[in-house]
Amino acid sequence: MSISVISSITLLILISFCVAPKKMHIFEIIFNWLVVWLLIHPLSWIIYVNLMWLKVSTKLVDFWTYAFDRLILIPLLIIIFFEISLRFERKVAKYITLTVAIFILMMDEYALIQMGVLLKLNWNIYYSFIEKAFILLVSYFLWTKFRRKIF
Repeated sequence: MSISVISSITLLILISFCVAPKKMHIFEIIFNWLVVWLLIHPLSWIIYVNLMWLKVSTKLVDFWTYAFDRLILIPLLIIIFFEISLRFERKVAKYITLTVAIFILMMDEYALIQMGVLLKLNWNIYYSFIEKAFILLVSYFLWTKFRRKIF
C-alpha cells in the first residue's frame, strides 16, 4: 500500500510540474536533480546505516517505496520549491519558501516512518531538520552559482 500512496502522490506532483509554466531552464532542472541525488543518497545512507537513526524496512515493497521516494519525489519537491522561489523578488519571501520546503521534506520523512517504510531507532525531529536543511541549502547554493555562471 505504501508504494501506491507514494507513487500516486509523485505522479500527481509530476503532472502538475510538467504542465505548469517554468522560469527555470531544462539544464537547471537537470543540474538540480543530479545535485540532489548526489547529496541525498550518500547522506541518507550514512545517517541510516552508520549512525543508525533510521532503518529501512526489510520488506521488498517498502524498500522500493523508499527508493522511489528518494529518486523521484524528493528531487521533484526541491525543484518545485526552487521554481517557486524564482517567482519572488524579495529575499524574505525566498527564505520563507525554503523554510517551508524543509518542513515539507520533513513531513515526507515522517510519513514514511508512519507507513512503516522507515523504522525509528535513534531518530528525532532535530536530526531530520538538520539533514533536510543541509540538502536543501547546499543544493540551493550550488544552483545559484550555476545560474550566475551559465545564464
